Amino acid sequence: MSVERERAVNKERERAVNVERERAVNKEREQAMDRAAAHAGAIAPHRAGANAAQPFRLRCADGREIAAHWIAAPARRAVLVINPATGFPQTFYFRLASYAAERGYDSLVYDYRGMGASAPESLAEEPCRMSDWGLLDMRTALAEAASRAGNVPVATLGHSVGGQFLGLLTNHALARAHVQIAVSVGYWPWEQAPFKYLAWWFWRVHGPLMLALKGYVPTGWGWSGLPLPRGVYQEWRRWCLRPGHFGPDLETYLSDNVFAQLRAPVLNIGFTDDPIATRRTVEELNRFYPNVERESRWYSPADAASPRIGHDGFFASRHRDTLWRPVFDWLDSRLGCS
Repeated sequence: MSVERERAVNKERERAVNVERERAVNKEREQAMDRAAAHAGAIAPHRAGANAAQPFRLRCADGREIAAHWIAAPARRAVLVINPATGFPQTFYFRLASYAAERGYDSLVYDYRGMGASAPESLAEEPCRMSDWGLLDMRTALAEAASRAGNVPVATLGHSVGGQFLGLLTNHALARAHVQIAVSVGYWPWEQAPFKYLAWWFWRVHGPLMLALKGYVPTGWGWSGLPLPRGVYQEWRRWCLRPGHFGPDLETYLSDNVFAQLRAPVLNIGFTDDPIATRRTVEELNRFYPNVERESRWYSPADAASPRIGHDGFFASRHRDTLWRPVFDWLDSRLGCS
């Protein structure tokens, strides 16, 4: 075979491999989205009124657009921004948003850049870092909610990283109160066994291997969330491999953080069977927020008459009366909506 012909064959082989890789990425993303949508009750009109979740795009300060939905209450008394956890699409939170509408809260739910409907076709080419979610996406979501709120108060509800990054919201004063669900640092040795050994595998073996092979971290082999872009995984990994979490980054590219400036009421909700947000990891994160008006509540599965809560079970509709209702009662009281 001539040199030119060999080059042509190799080029064609490389093109075929890239096509197959792209198909695999899209299939993984679709499957993960389908699982999350089924778990969340899918994208459907909420039961609180005639309005369905209305899709729109949020334009961030850097020009990037992210996918979002607005779920309107029949008689609005307040607005809630729901900031998701890593690997969870916005559809996962639709049932809670439906309940919020019943309680008189419009809700804004969205996908961070690189996640769900905000991800590009080729995830290996996604340039974002996890911190972009707080520095850009969350700030934009809060500003949009406040602009739509008019004269009614705004609150945030953050799940996991969606609560961690509260201290990156330079526009935090737009919200009067904040709820944090299963929010903590991610230092793996402080998590519960046997989960923490799976975390070790994810940080030390699986993730780096997948980045080398695919250029991103796919769903599967110990990771059940949406596929993760390289920059998201690498930054998250760095924070979860050191006890100081954000650590020196707060003095460099996260230097405009407002952790110490926050003084609004914060409700921390934790669960005794959550292997990630343990009492120690939650308390370590609380140290970043020294001046908030904090109330902490811990629930066991028995408290919620539930077989399991864990890191994401709060959002199951079976907890409507046992967990959701007390949270919205708290919000009503802090926002003056009682």
